[in-house]
Amino acid sequence: MAQAPSKEIAAPRAGRESADPYADGAYFADATRHRDDAEFKASEFLSLFARVMPPASFPIRSYADVGTGSGDGARLIAEGLKRGGHPLERVKGYDVSPHAGGLALEGVEYLHGDFAQSGEQVDLVTLLDVFEHVVDAITFLKNVSARCHVIGCHVPLDDSLNVAFRDLFRSKLRNPGHLLFMDGVFALNLLSLSGLKVLDYRYTFSFQAPSGHAGVLSRIAYPLRKAAALVSPWMLSKVFGGASLMVVALTPSGVQALRRQPEQ
Repeated sequence: MAQAPSKEIAAPRAGRESADPYADGAYFADATRHRDDAEFKASEFLSLFARVMPPASFPIRSYADVGTGSGDGARLIAEGLKRGGHPLERVKGYDVSPHAGGLALEGVEYLHGDFAQSGEQVDLVTLLDVFEHVVDAITFLKNVSARCHVIGCHVPLDDSLNVAFRDLFRSKLRNPGHLLFMDGVFALNLLSLSGLKVLDYRYTFSFQAPSGHAGVLSRIAYPLRKAAALVSPWMLSKVFGGASLMVVALTPSGVQALRRQPEQ
């Protein structure tokens, strides 16, 4: 789920103020929403994952992308894992939005459903701009963690001076539907409180993704953001915005599984 969606979320109808725009299909009325950013996110994840979890230390045989959106991220990451030497055999993309049942990209089985309530057990799950959209994110992360060994998260960092000064939190509640507004430290703490052991993280410069410089204001801010990123990614995230955090973490079962891996 990216930061500059292509279509407004439909407003809840009278009497349906608590309507879930994902489950009822409003959010992905356009099934290609966020497709433009899929390559950016997949590349950032694969770069970090290759450094943290090489095939020799933890071979990935099964993978699920939860909150798969357009489905392109799952396909690109699966292809990258195979190129990197992981013996990947099973790849699935889950989304609670009904559009997922109609996705058909080569090499991935797409499913309309809640991964946390499924019978799946996989080595790796990715949550690419997902849990900031979820009520009770800690419970959500714990439920997902119970079904995998490793989690990769891409987290937009909305808690910046730029967003606060312009009071954009209200508009972000509606579109793109963020319920949590995080900085990097908050995101890392939240993952730890959810029972995950963070192995490593990196700031990603989401202002360089296709959606990150689509508007006039974002194009004007591009040179400032680029300069801030060179000086300090943290400063970029806290002052100008336009940064996200990519994280690779072990679940409790992943910690045990890694200990059982033979010494190289």
